[in-house]
Amino acid sequence: MRPPDPSVWLKQAGLLTAIPFVLLVGPAIGYYLGSILDHRWSYAPWGVAGGIVLGLLASAKVTVDMIRQARDLHGSNDDQ
Repeated sequence: MRPPDPSVWLKQAGLLTAIPFVLLVGPAIGYYLGSILDHRWSYAPWGVAGGIVLGLLASAKVTVDMIRQARDLHGSNDDQ
């Protein structure tokens, strides 16, 4: 049995460390874009609320993809 490759651990750590930032940036961008809609077309508060919800959904999808990618990195190390 071979010892685990340290580069795989570093790749996983990089992916998993980025998750909190992804979860913060999505709603922040949604808030920003929603506030632009609210000011331009007077949708308040629906633009901000919708933007935050869409940002959270997008962040959740990216987070799931990143977790799957980290899991696949771990699985590819087991095959060696």
